[in-house]
Amino acid sequence: MNELMIRAACSLPRILWWKLRYGGKLNMPLVQALGKHTELHLDARAKASFGKETVSRFGLFVRVEGGSLAIGEKCFFNTQVSITCMERIVMGSRCQVANNVVIVDHDHDYRAGWGAYCTEPVVIGNDVWIGANAVILKGSRIGDGAVIAAGSVVRGEVQPHSLYLGISKGQRPLKSGE
Repeated sequence: MNELMIRAACSLPRILWWKLRYGGKLNMPLVQALGKHTELHLDARAKASFGKETVSRFGLFVRVEGGSLAIGEKCFFNTQVSITCMERIVMGSRCQVANNVVIVDHDHDYRAGWGAYCTEPVVIGNDVWIGANAVILKGSRIGDGAVIAAGSVVRGEVQPHSLYLGISKGQRPLKSGE
């Protein structure tokens, strides 16, 4: 048996538990290859959907508070990825997410006091690669086939099939072979 099959078999009891706990708020096929310490937290108003063949390594953390999360098919999440959704996060199919990536659709509104938030949807296209330690902030729209370089902070629009570098709008078209 290969590693993915073993991980899928080990994930089944956890997925069944989540389906019982969250009912219609969770749409997730029973066969997923989720790593150890994968956590899913949905509040009373949340909705989450995972496409088939989602794969994660160790420590995927997903929290949806009043928002909706939709992850496409065949997405891969490496170790210690954190996704926190208060409005809407949509990720296309076949996305690759490296270690220690953070994806959020909200900020704390320090001017309004404790517990206040500003939210804007995050939309990530198909076939997107997100490098290690990247942060995807509220209001981001990442086009199909884009590559987010390791350590980048994204806020705003990333053009399809471009390479996004750093914390500025440092984008350029991908060249063949990159």
